[in-house]
Amino acid sequence: MEIIPISEGTLMVEFSAVISSETTQCIADFIAHIQQQYGPFIVEIVPSYTKVMVQYKLGQCDFVQLQQSSLLWYQEYKIERQSISVKQHHLAVYYHPDVGPDLHSLAISCQLSIEAVIELHSRQIYEVGAIGFAPGFAFLSIVDEAIAVPRHSTPRQYVAAGSVGIAEQQTAIYPQKSPGGWHIIGNCPQSVFEAQSYPQSCFAIGDKVKFDPIERAQFLDLGGVICPS
Repeated sequence: MEIIPISEGTLMVEFSAVISSETTQCIADFIAHIQQQYGPFIVEIVPSYTKVMVQYKLGQCDFVQLQQSSLLWYQEYKIERQSISVKQHHLAVYYHPDVGPDLHSLAISCQLSIEAVIELHSRQIYEVGAIGFAPGFAFLSIVDEAIAVPRHSTPRQYVAAGSVGIAEQQTAIYPQKSPGGWHIIGNCPQSVFEAQSYPQSCFAIGDKVKFDPIERAQFLDLGGVICPS
């Protein structure tokens, strides 16, 4: 663990140079520790795959205090790896060109049928590795290499809320309508954006996510919307 100040009231904690499930779990446990011990003094916690940025309230907390507490926690963690419970989310997804404008083209580029793409994407259990880009946007990994495709060279100006996309070895749900360059293969009618809570996401680092394919009627019953092309 390396802890460095990056600005007044902000520090960065680096756990590893390598992305792994062990690092993800360690980051999840570290965040739980910081929130439990210093919750009232923390302004924001921003995790990534290998690092965590912590912004704290000056005058109520300081760098040395957080540094010493974090190093002590890490020493104990390495000895006794006490893990927080991991939540698993089951999310319904309607995989269809009506809501997944890249489903057909992705299948062609990967030399697969649409049914095979759906099977490969939905059979995985993904792990939340980072949260960012937009409030509630969770980066999930790792998709099957057979359907791992690079981002679009030119992002769309509009991607509907709930859109399920693939970029490289990651997949994600767009929590709100926004621009985006991921390959959209379906839509999830369940909201993953929680505007009135902090953080504004139903996901936490280390959570597991499973996508369950549904048909058009169930998608509409769950509140899904098919936008005209």
